[in-house]
Amino acid sequence: MYKIKKYFQGVIKQGKMVRWPTGKELVGYFAVVVSVVVFSAVACSIDDYIIAQILGVLDRNLISSSSSSSSEAFRLISLLLGVGYGK
Repeated sequence: MYKIKKYFQGVIKQGKMVRWPTGKELVGYFAVVVSVVVFSAVACSIDDYIIAQILGVLDRNLISSSSSSSSEAFRLISLLLGVGYGK
């Protein structure tokens, strides 16, 4: 029982030595964290949408037609990437 009491006394002692943030600092830190989370969520959503659109185009043009050749696939991918090979 003595060791448990001594442990919690040490915890309280260390807690008093910590420099806790002020309310203004806490609001600033909170704003930074929320901003990073929102930015990351938006970036992931945009990436997901773009990848879904690319896969949808590939699905409609390559997978559904069984007679497409590798040159047709190369033309479609170059068209998606904006390279001048498919013109």
